[in-house]
Amino acid sequence: MARFRFTRKAVGDLNEIWNFTAEKWSEHQADLYYRLLIESCREIAMQPDSEKKYPGVAKNLRGFKTGRHIIFYQIIDPETVLMIRILHDQMDLRNRLR
Repeated sequence: MARFRFTRKAVGDLNEIWNFTAEKWSEHQADLYYRLLIESCREIAMQPDSEKKYPGVAKNLRGFKTGRHIIFYQIIDPETVLMIRILHDQMDLRNRLR
């Protein structure tokens, strides 16, 4: 399994997702969804080549859909995957990934 890291923007996305979920539903639900996102990052790290490419959105990025979010990532080398952004599927993905 490759290790995975997060960009500052991806960390910010995680924080915003947690805060929104806690405010709209509950802290418990926010914790559950946060754990789901982190577990999805582990899945990506186990098989980074198997996920969908998004050529119309961003070059050299792949995405993994989890719930209503897409985890965009880049394979840095065989041992490292970098989580670039974690975006809601209804966002303007192309502009958010610039």
